[in-house]
Amino acid sequence: MIKSMTGFGKGEAKGRSGTVKAEIRAINHKFLEIGIKLPEGIASLEDKIRELAQGYVCRGKVNINIAYEDGLGAADKISVDEKLAKAYYRQLNGLKKKIKLEGSIRLDQLIALPGVITYEPKKAAAHDAWPAAQAALRKAFRSLDSSRLKEGRALQADLKKRIKNIEGAIKVIGGREKINTDLYRERLKKSIKELSKGVVKDFDKGRLEQEVAMYAKNSDITEEITRLSAHMKNLRETVEKDAEAGKKLDFIAQELNREANTVGSKVSDFKISKKVIQIKSEIEKLREQAKNIE
Repeated sequence: MIKSMTGFGKGEAKGRSGTVKAEIRAINHKFLEIGIKLPEGIASLEDKIRELAQGYVCRGKVNINIAYEDGLGAADKISVDEKLAKAYYRQLNGLKKKIKLEGSIRLDQLIALPGVITYEPKKAAAHDAWPAAQAALRKAFRSLDSSRLKEGRALQADLKKRIKNIEGAIKVIGGREKINTDLYRERLKKSIKELSKGVVKDFDKGRLEQEVAMYAKNSDITEEITRLSAHMKNLRETVEKDAEAGKKLDFIAQELNREANTVGSKVSDFKISKKVIQIKSEIEKLREQAKNIE
């Protein structure tokens, strides 16, 4: 079953260190790009999270956000260096007097200076957090998969409609191939009569048939019809069976477009040309949809 690249999922799990909440947002992207936002103190989990994500997502831009509750990730120790703060204050106060500045030195200015406040995260935070984080992430990815599959079903229905339209157009083109040659014969015969204007009573039918045969050879689209049909079979199988269909669909659409262009350049029948335009229009819509598929 095909999947959309767009979706949202969330999950929550409780562990020894508290409650972990995971949120995942996925959007369209040509390749797989994973962005991870973690609380300070468990940055070492990023590689594990990335590895886990690659087991669920193959293509798209995926943003993963991890949050904690119940003190998970809280510091073991927050300390204030009073001596350093006083030293800063003396130096700043002396500078203020020296350059004759007014105003007072505020507390928020002092604590923002390097080394005044130090933060030491739990040494075992990442190790303790991983089981709950992993459980929350798996729930979030399952939720993401559910939303992507739901949209994938809608995309699949639309693609099948496009496939049916293209197959119908190919059938019409194949049925008009002989008619196209017969119409050329009649147009050529009429042109000869009009150009001669009664000067030539009888024209060389053998020469006429030679011209028609040459035209039929140059406008023969049997191979193109065969290739179009083969590509359509591959396209239908991909839409119905392949889980990672996006890139393959785009490739097949390019091949279909190439064959349709060749058919259009070979024949002059209006109805065939009209069907070629219809096929190319459906192919363009198909390629746009392929950009949304994993």
